[in-house]
Amino acid sequence: MFTSIAAAVGAEPIPSPDLSDYPEIIPSTTPKPIQSPVPTPVPTTAATAIPTPVSGLRLMADFANPQEGLRSPVKIWIENAASLPASAFPIKGELSYDDKGYDQVALPRRKVAFEIPASGQVQISALFKSPGRRDVKLSLNYPGVAPRNLRLYIQPFPASVFPKQVEITGLSKKPADWRVWVNLHYAQNGVSQRQYYLVTYKDEILERLLTSSAAPGKITPTGQFKLGPKIASPKSTLYESLMPFWTTILVPNFSFEYGNHGLVGENYLYLLGAPASHGCLRLSNKWVQEGGEWLNIGGAKWVFNHVPVGTAIQIFKKPVQPFVFQNYRMWLSKAR
Repeated sequence: MFTSIAAAVGAEPIPSPDLSDYPEIIPSTTPKPIQSPVPTPVPTTAATAIPTPVSGLRLMADFANPQEGLRSPVKIWIENAASLPASAFPIKGELSYDDKGYDQVALPRRKVAFEIPASGQVQISALFKSPGRRDVKLSLNYPGVAPRNLRLYIQPFPASVFPKQVEITGLSKKPADWRVWVNLHYAQNGVSQRQYYLVTYKDEILERLLTSSAAPGKITPTGQFKLGPKIASPKSTLYESLMPFWTTILVPNFSFEYGNHGLVGENYLYLLGAPASHGCLRLSNKWVQEGGEWLNIGGAKWVFNHVPVGTAIQIFKKPVQPFVFQNYRMWLSKAR
């Protein structure tokens, strides 16, 4: 049997404390329950509504006689578009096709984006830089509307001895807006082609003029150059001939030796489109009477007046088909 410590040592017993000595709140020695961690809410993304396919929808297009080098209007519409809910619009689509540049080099596939509004139709424009047959694809970003594959014929821009418009106004004189493309390819038998001097403004064709480059045994340089200073009526120091409306072609190491110009007289006009010069590019030069006044309708003066100094000019030699032209004989027969 155990004996209390106080009794064992002969000390007085320790009195029990009065209840008033205890604090009013006695801390609990019982451990707090462990709370489960609250999971962090995971952000949610609202589901994208997928359009419900509607039967009877068909993608349609109308190309209004597309011509090489000119922006052609294209009307695109959805057949049975009225059956679509208003929330379906605008509907995005794309027109795509292969093409060549004015230098006859293949371009990356051309793509024209468009949006069809609630009216169900839209009008855009397409620029084809080379003539002939062309396969184009129309696609729409909407279920149930199959893409359309169409075959077009791009009308060639005709080459002519004289410009279609003697005077044009409202065009800038910034060289960056202009470009000259000269094709020296000449083919007479079978598939015919003539040499031409093509002028573009903001990527569209303004004029395609027949020209004559170097005759056999002479040289017209090819490559990329710029147009330089102009002289209204210089004279060749080598051949003692007048060269009206001279525009210099700045060929490195050949200071003022190359240019495009006209000649005096009519005989050379019959040869435009074929190699016939000493190396320069010949263009037409002709005076006619209109309303009692003399007017120069030649290509040399047209370039002299309109195409600014500093314009890039590229001279190359490549076949183009189909090719349409009107030579001087044709012009005379039509003028009579």
